[in-house]
Amino acid sequence: MVGRKTEKSTLRRSVHNLRSLMREVRHYSLNEQSEKINQVLRGHYAYYGLGGNIKSLFKIYGFTERYWRRMLSSRSQKSYITWERFQFLKTLFPLQRPKLFIPYTRMKSLTVL
Repeated sequence: MVGRKTEKSTLRRSVHNLRSLMREVRHYSLNEQSEKINQVLRGHYAYYGLGGNIKSLFKIYGFTERYWRRMLSSRSQKSYITWERFQFLKTLFPLQRPKLFIPYTRMKSLTVL
């Protein structure tokens, strides 16, 4: 089976870059935050979105979701954002879902034996 998987070090580096971006844009408006985060996610999915790598893409997506909620909760000393409230905010400002840009069928046609 032809496929790819993101290396651990590359995955860690991507997580670190996303973490620093979300800290940087923490106090921006929600619309601006979602645009910047989605821009980074789109680039990550475009580069690493090969057949066999969907698990790693969902790891990045899950991390982004959890950490964005944490950053939104740390914007104020008054309260934190519950998961229900965060799910509502995600409907208004959705995060880019993972998708494969080069699926298995296309990868098979690109291989050279």
